[in-house]
Amino acid sequence: MSILGKKELIEAYLKLRPVLIRFLVARFRDDAIAEDIVQEIYFKLDRLSGELNIENIDAYLFKIANNLALDFRKSVLRRHKRELTWNELSTHTIKGEPVHDQPNALESINGQQKFAKLEQLIEELPPQCKRVFIAHKIQGASHKEIAEKLNISRSAIEKHMARALKYLATNIDRD
Repeated sequence: MSILGKKELIEAYLKLRPVLIRFLVARFRDDAIAEDIVQEIYFKLDRLSGELNIENIDAYLFKIANNLALDFRKSVLRRHKRELTWNELSTHTIKGEPVHDQPNALESINGQQKFAKLEQLIEELPPQCKRVFIAHKIQGASHKEIAEKLNISRSAIEKHMARALKYLATNIDRD
């Protein structure tokens, strides 16, 4: 058994570093992951305070590498499981096929163009008809509230709404 301090452990680590990298590349088939784990070994050694009683320093370093590799695998599996769960919860399916909540780019552009067209058509409505439509459909006011606010009958509100909806439906696809 040898009593080793941080300095001796880091020196042994630096000598064994290429072998540790090969060991981890063989496990993960990924140089970047191996480098990250070997770097983590250094950080772990650098955080040590005091001296350690170590029988075989190479075995000790390989044990650290192995433990960090296992931790990495577990974290990857946990992340993968979280993502699968999230996808299951956030993706709707119809007959086993995923249905995306987000429109594709073309649908999004078409939607934006239709919205701009709708805004333009609302601006073309007669003033009172426009006020009634905006109050009801955009601001969410009831027919009764609009009638009281504009001092007109509820049947007038219904007529303005019918006129606005007919105009919008008829003209939304023009041009």
